[in-house]
Amino acid sequence: MSALITDAVRANLLKAEGYNTDLLEFIDMEHTPKNILIRAVKKESSVKDPGLDELRRECEFKKIDELTGFLNIEPTLKKLLENS
Repeated sequence: MSALITDAVRANLLKAEGYNTDLLEFIDMEHTPKNILIRAVKKESSVKDPGLDELRRECEFKKIDELTGFLNIEPTLKKLLENS
């Protein structure tokens, strides 16, 4: 269960950074529990105002901060994105 939660957090982090994300099962669950593929494709910004893009990004990260705080997890991807 924890692997699924962290994969969902990773996908949402990528989404907040401007990627279209999909979570895909590429091996049947009966063979391995860790079989989720995160496919992320950078999307073109549809918003003309870069300030609005930044506001949306901050809002998404705030939601992710609340979720990771509630679950008491610290995904490495989140730390890497915060430092970049």
